[in-house]
Amino acid sequence: MRHIGMPAPGFRVPALLAGTLTYLGSTQFTGRWTTVCFLPYVGIVKPDFLDHHADHLDRLDTTLLIVSSGTRPLHRVWLDRPTTPRTPLLYDPLGRLHRSFGVALAQTPVRCQTFLIDRAGLLRFHLIHDFTDRGLGALREIVTLNQAQDTDRVAARNTVANAREEVMNS
Repeated sequence: MRHIGMPAPGFRVPALLAGTLTYLGSTQFTGRWTTVCFLPYVGIVKPDFLDHHADHLDRLDTTLLIVSSGTRPLHRVWLDRPTTPRTPLLYDPLGRLHRSFGVALAQTPVRCQTFLIDRAGLLRFHLIHDFTDRGLGALREIVTLNQAQDTDRVAARNTVANAREEVMNS
């Protein structure tokens, strides 16, 4: 398991993206805040619910990735549904992504573990929560707070750099 402040594990896994089976990798999200949510059984979640919360996070310049922890092939979960989510659904059939993040495969069906990864690819937060409006609302608050802290760090670095430049120029 990686620790907060360390680089997030890299990955390339099968995914369902807007109804199409493809592969997604961690490098595709470099430069963008990303939440990786391990959901034990994605089949219990409605596509509209996923997309609604993904849209909220997108307004915060953050991508929501859902990792299916179930053993059923990911595309079969959505075959009988009239719509598929726009939210990327990652499939981890061998459990490698789970192991690299330190997440157990057997969990309560609606409890998930979510990791927040910053633009630089560092793990910033780990949250265990229910996959509900309330749990995802808490995740949005955590994203907002971490982004504000990141902005404050950049502003502080710029202030120090400007002060050094003034001292050198005087």
